[in-house]
Amino acid sequence: MVANPGARPPRAWKPWHPTRQTFVLLHRWTGLAIAFFLIVASLTGTLLAFEDEIEVWLAPHLHLAQPAPGQAADAMLDPYTLRQRVEQALGPKVRISQLMLHPQPGRTLSFMADPAIDAATGRPFKLGYNEILVNPYSGVVQGVRDREKISLRPEDFMPFVFNVHHSMALPRVPGALLMGIVSVLWTLDCFVGAYLTWPRGRPFWNKWKPAWMVKWQAGAYRVNLDLHRAFGLWCWLMLLLFAWSSVMFNLRDQIYQPVMTRILPFDNSWRAQPPLREPLAAPPMSWPQAHAAARRAMQAFAAERGLRIDFEERLSFDRRRGLYGYMVHSSADLRSNVGNTGILIDARSGQLRGHWLPTGDLGGNSFSNWIGALHMGHVFGLPWRIFITCMGLVITLLSVTGIVVWWKKRRARVPAKYRAGGRQAKDEAA
Repeated sequence: MVANPGARPPRAWKPWHPTRQTFVLLHRWTGLAIAFFLIVASLTGTLLAFEDEIEVWLAPHLHLAQPAPGQAADAMLDPYTLRQRVEQALGPKVRISQLMLHPQPGRTLSFMADPAIDAATGRPFKLGYNEILVNPYSGVVQGVRDREKISLRPEDFMPFVFNVHHSMALPRVPGALLMGIVSVLWTLDCFVGAYLTWPRGRPFWNKWKPAWMVKWQAGAYRVNLDLHRAFGLWCWLMLLLFAWSSVMFNLRDQIYQPVMTRILPFDNSWRAQPPLREPLAAPPMSWPQAHAAARRAMQAFAAERGLRIDFEERLSFDRRRGLYGYMVHSSADLRSNVGNTGILIDARSGQLRGHWLPTGDLGGNSFSNWIGALHMGHVFGLPWRIFITCMGLVITLLSVTGIVVWWKKRRARVPAKYRAGGRQAKDEAA
């Protein structure tokens, strides 16, 4: 068979290499897509850095507790009596599945409401609230609230701010997915933005140095561009920390863990315990028995890991997985006033089933806990929380200046004849 002499020879396949303009477009449209979400998340984050103080200021009747006249400030009810009084006060539709073991003088304790099972339907009762604020001196319930509620009432405001920050106040799963996607795009855009400032000539530093500076004497557009670029470079590491830790909070199993396990080892025993086929209707042990079993297991675990136990935080019953979770403050903790060292024990046998260490565990766990604590302002006290507030304002600045850069360039790309035509049309209309 004779080949067709007029046929074109097949084109050789060439690999595609992205150009600088490709990254410019990627940075531009990614930034525009996530700008609104970053502005909202950064501004709400500045409030959450001072969540406790704002809560007390807005709703002192929920968060401040006073002892009875003549009662000492540290004369609080024992945890068993307190749990029992709260459960009795709220009636048969509610189960209190926690022992709060570290009350603070002058402050209420927060219990999570666990709805009981309705015998008629076999389903949990609908309570209309999920948090109970209790006076630790008397066991009196000072208030209840639904932390998922969309409300601007003083007592609901900070939970609403948290939900906006975490998931745009959408239902938990789609909201977390949305903000997780935003976080992934933000993480990638951190690298794209840094690449676009990279000098293309030599000497390297002399070419790169202007990108770190703001020419305050220049025009408004140039100052806006310099602010966007310079703050992005100076704060790059913190921007990446906030972006990647947001991926961890929202898409831990889907993206964060698969990526990080290629770099660092993880212990997943705290999360890996599967649910039971049928949730336990009631705790198999009494609360004093469960508390004693948890203490024994923690003492053995602490001796094995070389931990110093400072104080107990809480004991919780997980009926869905048939476990007790026991939290203490230890020498492995990052926070000074809240215990986050934990173990899981089997609700029937008391055997150790998992653990959680803020530091001193496998590298992936310690790294994840550190970036989470930095994100939430749980370390380094007031100075770090002030710094987080400033970073929230910086992220807002970067988002707004990025929009301004896009808008100015968009206007510059409109052909002059269309602008002239627009002016002529306005003159004729006048």
